[in-house]
Amino acid sequence: MIENEEGKKLSETLAYIDREISRLTAASGERKEAVRTRNRDFMAENPFGSVYGAAVDMIRRNENDLAEAETMRREAYILDKMRLAPYFGRVDFCYDDDGETERIYVGIKTLTDGKTFFVYDWRAPVSALFYLGELGRAAYTAPAGEITGEIRLLRQYTFENGKLLHHWDSELHIDDEVLRGVLSGASGQVMRPIVCTIQREQNAAIRFAANRDLLVTGPAGCGKTSIGMHRLAWLMYRARSESMQVSTLMLTSNEAFRSYLSGVLPELGERNTESFSFADLFERYLPDFHVETALRQAEALLSGNAQRASDVAALYDPSFLSYIEAQMDALQPKFVSVVVLGQTALAGEEIARRFRALPCGVPVRERLETVADWVEEELKNYLLIHRKEILAHLLETTERGDSYTEKYMRLKKQVAERSRAMVLGAVPTDPAGLLMRYCSAFKDGAFRLRAMRNRIANKDLRFEEAVMLLFLSARLGNCRPFGSYTHVLVDEAQDLCPAQHKTLRLLFPKAVFTVLADPNQGVLPVLNTGSAARLAEIYRADSLSMGKSYRSTREISEYAKAFLPEEKRGYEVFDRQGSAPVTWAAADPVQKTAELLRELAGRYRTVCVLLKTAAEVNAFYEKLQPLYPDCTPVLSEKKALSGSVLLMPAMLAKGLEFDCVLVPVFAAAPPDDQLMYLFATRALHALHVIRETTGE
Repeated sequence: MIENEEGKKLSETLAYIDREISRLTAASGERKEAVRTRNRDFMAENPFGSVYGAAVDMIRRNENDLAEAETMRREAYILDKMRLAPYFGRVDFCYDDDGETERIYVGIKTLTDGKTFFVYDWRAPVSALFYLGELGRAAYTAPAGEITGEIRLLRQYTFENGKLLHHWDSELHIDDEVLRGVLSGASGQVMRPIVCTIQREQNAAIRFAANRDLLVTGPAGCGKTSIGMHRLAWLMYRARSESMQVSTLMLTSNEAFRSYLSGVLPELGERNTESFSFADLFERYLPDFHVETALRQAEALLSGNAQRASDVAALYDPSFLSYIEAQMDALQPKFVSVVVLGQTALAGEEIARRFRALPCGVPVRERLETVADWVEEELKNYLLIHRKEILAHLLETTERGDSYTEKYMRLKKQVAERSRAMVLGAVPTDPAGLLMRYCSAFKDGAFRLRAMRNRIANKDLRFEEAVMLLFLSARLGNCRPFGSYTHVLVDEAQDLCPAQHKTLRLLFPKAVFTVLADPNQGVLPVLNTGSAARLAEIYRADSLSMGKSYRSTREISEYAKAFLPEEKRGYEVFDRQGSAPVTWAAADPVQKTAELLRELAGRYRTVCVLLKTAAEVNAFYEKLQPLYPDCTPVLSEKKALSGSVLLMPAMLAKGLEFDCVLVPVFAAAPPDDQLMYLFATRALHALHVIRETTGE
């Protein structure tokens, strides 16, 4: 009986999908044909040129038709994917209000003909019941309010090319066998959606309130990045259902990571969100400067440059940041009185009181603009009140033939322009000058001021110097903020210093933030914000902590844990059994790596050789390439992922995962425990560590 019911449900759903694909394909073709016909007719009617208005109208109609055709094409694409697996879950929910039990099938996209709901979108409010993962009393929040009832059945499905292979009833968690099967598969060059295996704690983060900042922390492999991407998809869905506008943006560190994430939202039926990096912000707000890349900064520190580490530590010192903020909050502009024809129209102290009454957290430039507007209004009133006396004075001093009324108008203009310039110029607005002043006053000898001053003069900044200049510019209000974005996703947040996080808050004042971080992956403490509490404080965010890692096999996960301090090993590991990590001793790690690649590359879809720095990758590649030509080094933040065997430095591997990872360890410069944790947690199924033997 159950099989007959499920078979009927599947047949009805597939039939609807086929009808919709046919309808969308035909409608999309009609839109494109309308554009072709319109262009042909227009050219026939206007062989010698065109009327501007008619051309504009035609272009607008063409753009609308092509946009609709593209939307239909994307919908047909998603439906075609759904034909292979129309849904992955079912919830039987008995409603309290009428006692009726509804069978709720959950999939990638809502499928309905207006009468029957064949499938509910995984983001729909009612679909949240599936991710609760247990039978019994339950509720979900709908636009009409809280809906209560009882979950009487939870069922999961696996399909192959549209054919139902298995279904089984489960509770407590998305069934481990389903999750184990998904995780056991090969990785690819792009992240996969996880809608069929979202865990309860992950679902809570994805559906967290749309209008509040959220910090998600957890160990490597707990799904933080997937949570972030699916949260963006949920926000887009929610905005459409509530007829709201949503504009999302994602901070990414490099093109490899950006390309890795590029497949998630399209697979969920959404457009890819825009992305940006701090390099983009420097180009926008510090256009006159050449700025070192974040990768070069990290490479200098990872290579053991002690002087550079000292320089970075001085600029990123939390007490220095606090000192800067205190100095900027205490900035007292030097306003002078506005004098009109020898009389004080507005006292400087009165202007200063107005400035001090404004909140310190508001950028200085914005406060000055507010005061300048107020001064302008006050002076207009003064000139209006004293108009007779001023005109009388001008009449006495105006020579025959001149117009004293024109002189009055010039006076009004001069008073307005000079008073505004005085107000806006009452504090220094040069961030470079302020940075040097604060460095000089903060702690004697902490900074190499001459070298920094020379780099600023030569317009050639280190990354950390650009960070501080951008922060000061944003605090001063010199940077026009991004006002249109409603949500910003910050991944690998532990890799940014507090000044960078504070800058983001200033540049996106209207946005809600989702911040993803694993302090254990902060391999450069001098650069990182290693405290979850500090991140929550900066963003004034609610915090959710993921307590379980799913990425690697249990054997690899336990191996990685051993590199962490005892107090940081408390997270759970998903029980997926696999091969234990293998440690090889080799006199020549390059030769051994080549041997292993010849064996492993055909077995795994993605293989990556991880080293500490880009310089190490480049040197290793030059020796490896003659022995194993089919490998690709990734040495730049601008290089996307391509190739099945990659060589990557630590800082570009953040957030990525591979079926098999090889870690050559050279005796002269072995990676520390923090790096080894990062390297080990990139591996899904196999990990090989090649340790150099010195022969001693």
